[in-house]
Amino acid sequence: MRHIKQSLIFLFVLGSFSACEEVIELDLENGEPRVVIEGIITDQPGPYKVTISKSVDFYDKNDFPAGTGATITIEDSEGNVDTLTEVEEGVYETNTLEGVVGRTYHLTVDFEGKTYTASSRIPEKKVSIDSLVYEFEEESLFYGEGYYVTCYFSDIPEERNFFRLNLFVNGAPYQYEVDDNMVEDNNFNLIDDKFFEGNQLDWEFFSDLAAGDSVYVELHNLDEATYDYYTTLVEVIDGGGMAPSNPITNLSNDALGYFGAFSVDKASIVLEAE
Repeated sequence: MRHIKQSLIFLFVLGSFSACEEVIELDLENGEPRVVIEGIITDQPGPYKVTISKSVDFYDKNDFPAGTGATITIEDSEGNVDTLTEVEEGVYETNTLEGVVGRTYHLTVDFEGKTYTASSRIPEKKVSIDSLVYEFEEESLFYGEGYYVTCYFSDIPEERNFFRLNLFVNGAPYQYEVDDNMVEDNNFNLIDDKFFEGNQLDWEFFSDLAAGDSVYVELHNLDEATYDYYTTLVEVIDGGGMAPSNPITNLSNDALGYFGAFSVDKASIVLEAE
């Protein structure tokens, strides 16, 4: 059994992944405005959203102009095509599309005279959460006093897998205190199974919780392109590069953002006092 410790990542990201949707605001390089497209398909019930905006200079306020009037279609590998509806400025929703494990999804966006495309596949085999457990820890050098939750799941042998884990406490993303301010955890708990092939994994959320807290965890089984996007997004926001840069994207025609498809498994517990 392998034990994976979470390192705290301080990210400035809007939205959560509850109900399988999120909006990510990027700090981008200076230059001419570029189209930013973000969308996901999961095996959970839709509708699914695609958002379009335009980038701003790295040092400008993160107020991204909405991309209105686009024509967006998503086609799956079974030939099903859905034309999305713009439900508010820059936000588009599917109407009939279903996310199915093992299918590939092709996104086409026609916007301001240019066409942008991307593809992503929900992995063939869905990984499920085996269990959630918790343990009370006394105050120490490494722990604040409280309850700590660990998620167990089993990696698929002889197959490269990529995962993201999201933690929600009492119906909202976990919050922790930094310099007397509460900061929202944006759930970039990313795992590449390269060194854990075929093993049961146990991921401890480094979050000191209290008795009575309700804990909800999502396990996302990603394709490699989506994993790479999230990994480089963390590096950009966390200042890991020598200079501002943009995350890796699977979109064509010089667009920023990403289009991802993945499966989701969920589990929840209520922490009881010992």
